[in-house]
Amino acid sequence: MAETFKQNLTRSQLEEGKIPSNTVLLEMTHSSEGIKSKGGIIVGVNLEDEYEDETTSHVADLTEVYAKVVKLPDKLYYNKDGTGMPWDCDMDLMPEDFCWFNALESKNAVEILCEDKSYRLIPYTDIYCSKRGKDVIMLNGYVLCKPVFVHTEHRLAVDDRKEDKTRGVIAFVGKPNREYIRPEYVDFKELEVGDEVMFNPGSPVFPLERKSYLAQFDGNNLYNVIQRRRIALVLSKGN
Repeated sequence: MAETFKQNLTRSQLEEGKIPSNTVLLEMTHSSEGIKSKGGIIVGVNLEDEYEDETTSHVADLTEVYAKVVKLPDKLYYNKDGTGMPWDCDMDLMPEDFCWFNALESKNAVEILCEDKSYRLIPYTDIYCSKRGKDVIMLNGYVLCKPVFVHTEHRLAVDDRKEDKTRGVIAFVGKPNREYIRPEYVDFKELEVGDEVMFNPGSPVFPLERKSYLAQFDGNNLYNVIQRRRIALVLSKGN
């Protein structure tokens, strides 16, 4: 299992330290240890346990995927020689924003401990979106999609619905990226909330949060994350 690399720092070291370009320092305001569901049931487990299938394990379910922005880099660095970010976009985060990011990156991040608080360094490219008050800001050309379900007639199925991972309905959308290192990558620009879209074959679709009873972004609602460039078609326009 991935394990964070931990370092202890003093408050002055943390505040005066300079972070690299393209990286964001986050304060982990949420902990999975002993966590309870919204119904009051304790669902926390030992995060050191390993499971054969990480896609359904409690470890994956309880990984912290949102945190508060503490410090931003001096700039985002993009260069076509491949030494910077893989795409050109704006820095749309501000200190005190709460942001949601890639679960695997969270498990592999550098962790800083300071005065009983935990901080992590997360690449900007792995942050999907943020909330500033009631406003949602989409980052890095990502959109959030409501899942689309199809009915199954399998007689042994517990639930007669199955999620269709090839499409979604856009719930939140922001700015497209300006450019990619790979010239064949181009963001789909004509997207609006409510559009039902089809994804390119084999596109990775990431859950923003994994369990509705633990979700923090938008009540019990769950969303999938995908970049604009991986959207193939708008199947129908929103109302």
